Amino acid sequence: MEKLLKVLTDPVSNRILQMIKVRGKMTISDIMSENVQVPRATVYRKIEKMLDAGAIYIADSHKVRGQTENFYAIKEMYIVPKTDKDSRAVVTISLMQIVNQYERYFRNENADVNRDKLFLLNYAIPLTDDDFTSMTKEIFQIVEKYQNKETTSDAKLRSLYFLSAPGGEYNE
Repeated sequence: MEKLLKVLTDPVSNRILQMIKVRGKMTISDIMSENVQVPRATVYRKIEKMLDAGAIYIADSHKVRGQTENFYAIKEMYIVPKTDKDSRAVVTISLMQIVNQYERYFRNENADVNRDKLFLLNYAIPLTDDDFTSMTKEIFQIVEKYQNKETTSDAKLRSLYFLSAPGGEYNE
């Protein structure tokens, strides 16, 4: 699980995973043509780590000028921590990744929250489990719609985080 968490919280790996998810399957050449702005060697290393962690698999391959070119696809997976300690680690690592992303953003002298449409919202909504499941399915459908949209030259990479936590107070 530790390898998978490292892959999922790595910004470059996460961007590559998102691209593969949208396209279904991609070669390294396909990934490079998406202007990932990282060296080819780095993309190869990230792909190897994703394969090793079980986040992706080789869906197909073919020969190109005598060399094998692999098509990579996302494994359908869910992170299900086995213990409360593992759950805490998953949440902590994920939240720290978000904090680090905001720290890097605000260190940039050109940071402009209005231009970049930066926001944070928190809604506390009383919902039944069925209502909550229905709402999250609708949110995922909307995200999927835009994630599968054709990318244009004026598109900016945007990170959206959907977090769910129980509301109210808990006795220890």
